[in-house]
Amino acid sequence: MAIKKGLFKTSIGRKNLMAFTGLFTSFFLIIHLIGNLILIIPDSYFPIEFWGNVASAHDMYNAYSHFLVHFWPISLVAWVLYAALIVHVIDAILITLNNNKAKGEKYKVTDNSTSTWYSRNMGILGTIIGIFIFIHMTQFWLQYKVLENEHDLYNLVVATFKEWWVLVIYEIGIIALGFHLVHGIESAHRSLGVYPKNAMGIVKYIALCFGIIMAVLYAIIPIILYFK
Repeated sequence: MAIKKGLFKTSIGRKNLMAFTGLFTSFFLIIHLIGNLILIIPDSYFPIEFWGNVASAHDMYNAYSHFLVHFWPISLVAWVLYAALIVHVIDAILITLNNNKAKGEKYKVTDNSTSTWYSRNMGILGTIIGIFIFIHMTQFWLQYKVLENEHDLYNLVVATFKEWWVLVIYEIGIIALGFHLVHGIESAHRSLGVYPKNAMGIVKYIALCFGIIMAVLYAIIPIILYFK
């Protein structure tokens, strides 16, 4: 099999690696979203008997964040995620360069009637997402987990999203992420060949629903915090 030559040495291997790292990151997005939804829980729903002395979303989110940072199995998974993101980006660059090389000179007339604009511009969407992730991690992950300059992550998040320009950048990044997920999840399943061809319509529908749900839920959190 061609894949035995190495993940980075064959087009099949690179696409499979892209699929695995992308799906792993997508799973993380679900977990990350669940935690972020704590930010918009009305204080009227507290106190709840989940953690001791939790009387507000502020207390619960900080307790949740502290648990993630200091529970070593989760920290280990986090570093695996960082590695997966890096591999995903490098793999995307290699695939793009290889495709451009294989195409040679571009045709003067291109038929795009069977493809969507976001599937043709995954590179642009990926670049926007990459810039967004860098800004996002610099504002929160770096300050809270690495530099330890901020010990109240809830207040840091709320204060950050009170800035209109941060809100705009965040929403642009989330919109790009939504389109990226719709095409990426469909392509990942096609690359891995985990479904029969006659199930393509179902996979496309699932990918569309997942991308929309993730984008909408992620997008409403900073909007609510901005007007809170």
